[in-house]
Amino acid sequence: MFDNQEQQKFTIAVIGAGGACVAFLHHLVVSLAPSQAAALRVQVFEPRPCAGPGLAYQEDEETLLLNRVAETMSVSASDYSTFSAWLRWKSHHARELRPVSAANLSAAYVPRPVFGRFLADFFRETLDSARQKGLEIDVVPAAVQGIRRGTRYLIETPGARYEADSVVLAVGNTGARDHYQLGGHARFLDSPYPVRQRIRPLLGARRICVIGAGLSAVDVAVSLREMGYQGGIDLVSRGGSLPFVRGRQAQAHQPRYLTQAALIRLSNHGATRIGLRALGRLLRAELRTVGYDWRALFRDSADPLASLRADTGAAGEVCQWQLVLAATNAVVSTAWHALDAASQDVVLKRFARQWRARRAPMPRENALKLLQMIERGQLRLLRGAPAFDRSSADAISATTAAGTVRYDYVINATGSAQWVDTPQDSALVWQMLQDGLAVRDPRGGIRVDFGTGAVIDQHNEPDWNLRALGQITNGSYFFVSSLEMIARHARRIADDLLATLPYEGRRVIGQPTLVPVAE
Repeated sequence: MFDNQEQQKFTIAVIGAGGACVAFLHHLVVSLAPSQAAALRVQVFEPRPCAGPGLAYQEDEETLLLNRVAETMSVSASDYSTFSAWLRWKSHHARELRPVSAANLSAAYVPRPVFGRFLADFFRETLDSARQKGLEIDVVPAAVQGIRRGTRYLIETPGARYEADSVVLAVGNTGARDHYQLGGHARFLDSPYPVRQRIRPLLGARRICVIGAGLSAVDVAVSLREMGYQGGIDLVSRGGSLPFVRGRQAQAHQPRYLTQAALIRLSNHGATRIGLRALGRLLRAELRTVGYDWRALFRDSADPLASLRADTGAAGEVCQWQLVLAATNAVVSTAWHALDAASQDVVLKRFARQWRARRAPMPRENALKLLQMIERGQLRLLRGAPAFDRSSADAISATTAAGTVRYDYVINATGSAQWVDTPQDSALVWQMLQDGLAVRDPRGGIRVDFGTGAVIDQHNEPDWNLRALGQITNGSYFFVSSLEMIARHARRIADDLLATLPYEGRRVIGQPTLVPVAE
């Protein structure tokens, strides 16, 4: 496999090669010193044939749009122009990208597979940049089945075992939870992705039930429409509300009250926890600067259709409260960490769903398509928990307040599970939980050290050489569904690992230098 000189190098294993991996490697390579490169080896484990896109941005239907404009999409925590610059450059050689690159990228919602192409290119360019510094990054085309901890980490794949000194978990989103125990039924789809393979074969159905009403459910409904589906679609969810519609982009909001300095002052430099009332005062004051009443932010609509019409009609205007919420990306993790446990519980029970719905609005193009489908009777929004009957082999029936309907197919579009509670949620993380390498965070995901992303084990000790990125850290960082947030955390982990790497071949594994918690 490797000669003795290679075996002596400090080895970092990155599990998964999606957006989180690309962001981590980018920041690692940018800050890497040549003396460190000579003592370092990186292995990336990815079973998919193309490294970079991951599941979220894989090759799929063009109907699947980014929910942020092209100009704000990046894997860099400091340079938001990486994707837009790539689009303009790539369009000189790829004719099919010219209409996209010619659009106003500050307002264009690009298909997710196009961003996946960018990630694949950016990944390859990062490998080239690493090679120029003397660092080889090897891609192992295999899924990791297990991680064991000894004097080094043992990485287990179907056909081989590998050793590493440090591991970065970039495993992507957890699987969706089967809330109604429909798994195994021939007419149940546990996930809609990839849409091209899973949804297109359903075009002959008369009626389809989609569990959920968030962005994944919107993907399903819009994709069916664009594929020419003529049957009926019911989006069934407890709240019955669709995502908000993103307003027109404008100059970024500059926070005056909800700032790092204010949080540091309230928490006495992190020495004490603050209550929700104190944090709420900062948010209310920030929203007042744009003339918005904070109470409207968390108010559920009694009429989702009326809200969709109003949001769609206003989407051509600048939505100031959305700009305020976008500005909270700089402080949301710190604010969450500063809250006391009781306040965090209140947030999770009463406000988290509304916050996340408002922080991830859908593009106006999708909202208009949904509105057209509703107005012509093809799409219905059904509120409440359905009761499913799976006794028939060729259909699944559901009873809601609207009555009982027989569906040809039921599609689970509820998004990622909050926790890893079964092997289906994430087989690798489940194994780590069973072996005590990780522990369940009661707020979501697995417990990690806030400042470093180090995974906390069954002995309540952070493992400085085992880091985690993305959805599985949602309990510690609250809002991790945005690639911008993942890039921030990736930079933090990369900088922290580089601060502790050996030089000139010395294999020294020590305590990390803690980086500031500021985003």
